[in-house]
Amino acid sequence: MPSIYLKNLIKKPFLALFILLIVNSNQVHALGECGLACCLAGATTSGATTAKNFGLVVQYEYSDMETIRHGTDSVSPDDVLNTFWSAGNMYVVPTRMTMEKLSFIGAYPINERWQVLGIVPIQRNRMDMRMRNPAGMTMNMTMDTISGLGDVALLGQYIAYTDAPIRPTERLTMGFGVKTPTGKNNERAANGNFVHAMMQLGSGSWDGLFTINYMKANYPFVTQINAFYHLTTEGDEGYEFGDQIGLDLLFRYQVSSFVNLGLDFNAIHTAKDKDHDGQYSRPAVSMLDNVDNTGLTSLFISPGIQYKIPDTGGSVELKYQHPVYQDVRGYQQVLDGRWLATVAWGW
Repeated sequence: MPSIYLKNLIKKPFLALFILLIVNSNQVHALGECGLACCLAGATTSGATTAKNFGLVVQYEYSDMETIRHGTDSVSPDDVLNTFWSAGNMYVVPTRMTMEKLSFIGAYPINERWQVLGIVPIQRNRMDMRMRNPAGMTMNMTMDTISGLGDVALLGQYIAYTDAPIRPTERLTMGFGVKTPTGKNNERAANGNFVHAMMQLGSGSWDGLFTINYMKANYPFVTQINAFYHLTTEGDEGYEFGDQIGLDLLFRYQVSSFVNLGLDFNAIHTAKDKDHDGQYSRPAVSMLDNVDNTGLTSLFISPGIQYKIPDTGGSVELKYQHPVYQDVRGYQQVLDGRWLATVAWGW
């Protein structure tokens, strides 16, 4: 398995793209429009990654997806049905999807420079759909909920520069790691077909992860830049999510010793998916099961508030992500909003 993983990594010009990410970045998706980027951003802003002995972050995400876009235009589910349905055939479109994720993130410092970060996600995906049958009748239906362990990720982070070991005013961290195929990716519907790829708990692939974080503090203001690149590979069932790039610009204002107000700007971009074996593709009957309807660029604004628990290494943060720009390939159901609640503790 490791040799196959390395071979897949070499096939792609990841080094050039990684340099591009640093200079002019843009996203993330696969299993949701945020992927691992939200977890990493939550960990770095919580302070748990600067813990002396061990840092723990528990983050809950609730994503609501209802709007369907064609390019940048909003269209209704019935618009899509009228475009792609034909007499004698069936066609299905999503009307609403909710994705919940509970992530456990542990940060362990090996020494003054190196740190290991582990991410364990538990996911719950639900979807409502609208179907037009061969006779032209339209009806609503709900898919069975899919929940369980997602894909576990492990990263090593290197502190390339810091001006102080505790409460630094400037810090540069670089990381690399791997996303493992621990989440189930072969859930099937009652008819025996694979459930939509984006509804699966995992991707079935070993993927490369690369991160850069720069923090600059001029108290009471703190600014951070997070860059994230997810190098995807083909899963064991033949599906390959598009490579993902993300960029976060994070601003924090220290209102008091225990309260920080935050405002984030997030850019996300994903490339087109590939279904090498055709097991997830049914473009003639389903909007979701068509790789031509994959790949997007989105911009978000995310206000939040953080409370640091006095005399402890703990903090609580609440954030809301709101899309301000979305451009998709083909027809896609996009994120309407995401709530993120984070509890962090450092020892």
